[in-house]
Amino acid sequence: MNIAYHLKTVYRNFISQRPYSFLNLIGLIIGLCISFIALLYVTEETGYDTFHENSKDIYRLLTKEINSDEIASPNTTAHIGKELQEEIPEIKNVIRYKNAFFRINGLIEARGIYADPELFNVFTFNITAGNIESFKDDVFVIVISEEFALREFGAIDVVGKSIELEKEEKIKYTIRAVYKEFPKKSTLKPSYILPIKSQIKEKVPGVEISSFNTYFLLEKNSNHNDTAAKVLKKGYKLQSLEDIHLHSDGSIKVLLSYALIGVLILLISLLNFLLLYTAITQRRFKEFAIRKVNGLSELGLLKMFMVESIIISLIAATLAIILVGLVLPFFNSFTKSNIEFSWFSNAPFFIYAIGLVIVVALLSGYKLYHYLNKYNAIEFIGKTKTSKKTNFFLKSNGLALQLIIVSFMLIFSLGYYKQLDFILTSDKGYNPKHVFVIGGLAINSEIFKEEAKKHPEISDVAMGQPIPDPTGSSITRIHNIDSPSELVEMELFSVDYNYIPLYGITITEGRNFSNEFITDKMDAIILNETAVKLLNLEKPIGIKTNMGTIIGVVKDFNFEALHKSIRPSIFKVVTENNSSKMIIGYKPEDKENTIAIIETLLGNQNVQLANILNPTYSDPEMINIFGSMEEARKQIFDPNYMDSVNEMFYEKEKTLQKTILLLTIIAMFITILGLIGMSLFKTQQKTKEIGIRKVNGATITEIMLMLNKDFIKWVVIAFVIACPIAYYAMRKWLENFAYKTSLSWWVFALAGVFTLVIALVTVSWQTYRAATRNPVESLRDE
Repeated sequence: MNIAYHLKTVYRNFISQRPYSFLNLIGLIIGLCISFIALLYVTEETGYDTFHENSKDIYRLLTKEINSDEIASPNTTAHIGKELQEEIPEIKNVIRYKNAFFRINGLIEARGIYADPELFNVFTFNITAGNIESFKDDVFVIVISEEFALREFGAIDVVGKSIELEKEEKIKYTIRAVYKEFPKKSTLKPSYILPIKSQIKEKVPGVEISSFNTYFLLEKNSNHNDTAAKVLKKGYKLQSLEDIHLHSDGSIKVLLSYALIGVLILLISLLNFLLLYTAITQRRFKEFAIRKVNGLSELGLLKMFMVESIIISLIAATLAIILVGLVLPFFNSFTKSNIEFSWFSNAPFFIYAIGLVIVVALLSGYKLYHYLNKYNAIEFIGKTKTSKKTNFFLKSNGLALQLIIVSFMLIFSLGYYKQLDFILTSDKGYNPKHVFVIGGLAINSEIFKEEAKKHPEISDVAMGQPIPDPTGSSITRIHNIDSPSELVEMELFSVDYNYIPLYGITITEGRNFSNEFITDKMDAIILNETAVKLLNLEKPIGIKTNMGTIIGVVKDFNFEALHKSIRPSIFKVVTENNSSKMIIGYKPEDKENTIAIIETLLGNQNVQLANILNPTYSDPEMINIFGSMEEARKQIFDPNYMDSVNEMFYEKEKTLQKTILLLTIIAMFITILGLIGMSLFKTQQKTKEIGIRKVNGATITEIMLMLNKDFIKWVVIAFVIACPIAYYAMRKWLENFAYKTSLSWWVFALAGVFTLVIALVTVSWQTYRAATRNPVESLRDE
């Protein structure tokens, strides 16, 4: 095979058919670039936790969500795992862990866990120093990561040393072992591990709190599906360790969305490539006629198209790879991803990308060969009309399919935006604005509250769990004293007397907690409306429960993302040192002054905090830990905390919405390239007809209408087909939300009008040029 000859042929064809070839190559490069980025994202997000030797046999236990029949919550009680192990022999080991929140050197370290000693046997740990023998028997021992050791001690050789962890009081732990950090693709990434023995209380029916994660190691030779079925009969579900990353927080839906968009844009660019390449091929009929007359066989024709297609695809793929390298930092910033583009970090991507390019090249080459192979040499020379030889692309079906995809993406993007606007602006039942949150600091809360209330800029101060809270809340079980068997799981809010009025939560029955009632501190509880309904209480005020006497009922409010329906919740007065988080209400016009006041009050209580909050202060160790002093200050007091947390709940939706919109624009751009090429092809085909019509008195408007009507027809047909598909897709997507917007008619109408306008504007400039051309020149050229 003479590669140089084929390269020269491709170059000659590119130069001789410049308008088509340029549009063709640009469309294919952009399409491959987007597909490569989507492929990068998919390979980056898959393959989690496979480095564990027992990954195929490790399963997480899931329980029912509160106020729901869906078994999807990883929060379990401490004893359920052992109970299931006794009943199901295929369960070899049970591992429990729960999050540990301690202050270290005055700052919260949130990546710690309490865990069973079996954790080190079931999961694959690389112990680089020490051993875990004493982890099973001793309570005050700790196992830490190398990164944690370097951060706190500046060295890895720290076995035998002690470290103080602080919550309500300082506790000294002895370091027994150091382990290497888990790989990037790991769902479990603790910085330190403590024995769980101190967290396991004796089982008391009805008062267990679901704050543990439970994992099972199943017997290797057992049928895991049968074991899962047995667990399901008990009212629980097993989730494979390798599925956790993608199937726990909606990541799989984001991944499938990017994969689908990548496929759609690749399909658009491939259709565009075939459309314009077919048009180029039609202009080479004489060349193929001569080749046929000179003995070009079917195999020779196939080989010629395959080689040309492979060369063009490789050129496009090479330029697309270069483009990926240029736009990937923007994509990472835009989607808050951390995708690396190198052979060592993402080798599977390159393997899949090469396979993708080969498929595109072979498919394109064969399609063009199949189209041309229908003609013989006489038909080539005679330029037989394409209508007699049915061609999918020159009959504009390919372009219509592109318009269907673009219309679908545009409708979905507009519907996505409407739902996102709904969940961000709808009434959530409380006032999240004009609130600061301080938590996890070594300060005297009571003194801080007293000092804060002296300032008129601060409207109120309360203690309790912030709304919303990304760290989650405690879960408890409550029942009517008269009906102890009717247990209802609820979200527990430990709050003080000012909490409910500060957040503007409406009390529908009874009263708020008050200092005037001595019993409120130990015995009183307040429920939300959902909790009252689940307890079947017609007149809840005064009813005694295992958690206390009901003194009030609050209107339901959304303390979680609107993906979920409102769950039952209970409010109870916070006991001393039970919560270190403070909520500070401020007057909106005094925000900046309030920030300065809070920073001063914090600094008055703790010299270290005063230093860190000083804008001129710099600490190399803190910069190493947090990345910058600004981030370190945010760990202490973030003035925009509430806005950040509110946005975090819908971060994936907001990012995906912007990504879909951007990719819809790119898909439309590729389609525009096809429209330009197709309109150019159509006008050149009708050059003589246009000249004759003009000589016979046709106006510019009539000529343009004649040339544009086919394009209008394609847009309308594409829109009609895309509407039901987009409607169905939107309905299925909205099922992810407990609270959803309506699918308004204007979403579809706006998408249809926009697509039509873009298509007409794109083709009209070309048809206008053809319509205004001097007919004498048109007829002379013919």
